[in-house]
Amino acid sequence: MSVIIRSALGMALVGCVAGGCANSDELKARFNGRWGPEPAIQAADVATVAQNQLLVLGYLEKSAGYMAADRTLTRQLVPADYAEIAQWGFNIGRQDCEIYMDNLFRLSREKGRNDNILAAVSTAAAGIITGTTTSQKPLSILAAVFGLSIALNDAIFQSYLFSQAPGLVAKKVSDLQEVFRNSIVTGQVKVNSPASVYYAVQSYYHICLPHSIEGVMLQSIADSIPVTPLASGGNDVAGGGGSAPTAAIRTPVLK
Repeated sequence: MSVIIRSALGMALVGCVAGGCANSDELKARFNGRWGPEPAIQAADVATVAQNQLLVLGYLEKSAGYMAADRTLTRQLVPADYAEIAQWGFNIGRQDCEIYMDNLFRLSREKGRNDNILAAVSTAAAGIITGTTTSQKPLSILAAVFGLSIALNDAIFQSYLFSQAPGLVAKKVSDLQEVFRNSIVTGQVKVNSPASVYYAVQSYYHICLPHSIEGVMLQSIADSIPVTPLASGGNDVAGGGGSAPTAAIRTPVLK
């Protein structure tokens, strides 16, 4: 029994390491935040968050050339300057998002590669065992081992990947970010104060967050409508020129 327990713990540890288990601080943050934010704003949290936002704005203002090395403004900012500061935030956010999209693409390819390798090795090993022994027990054990390996590989990688292909996800995210950025450039969304700058940059970042991406994909599917194909040959059913088409619901396509 102890051997079985040690084996199970070993497999769990391998899966945890391969899946990127969180450290103690991350686990504590997840546990404390499992019910969402506090019902009332906490003063200590306000101080920490506000300080972080001020630091972010300071770095952006310095990058845009509006703040000197001693953290004093080079001149009094006008409303148009804040839109330029926001653009620097968008550039940083876009770079972070591109890195994330690239990682998703690589994870997807690695998942498919691992599945193919495990399946090929399983087939080869089964052929070798079949040719060298008449016992069915080794084949059963081999099938269980490789079946578990493939299941672990899929479970680990699917915890990071979306149901849609990474290329489609990257295209959709890029389009949404471009639309949001253009709304700032054209003045449809006003950015004329430090608070509005941070809000715009944070909203731009939000587009690339995993839960936001998943929400967009699910909403696109929910908004899709059934499509009924026309009768074959282009004949008009009402005019008696052909048989009535069979109504069919096609797979929703992201817009």
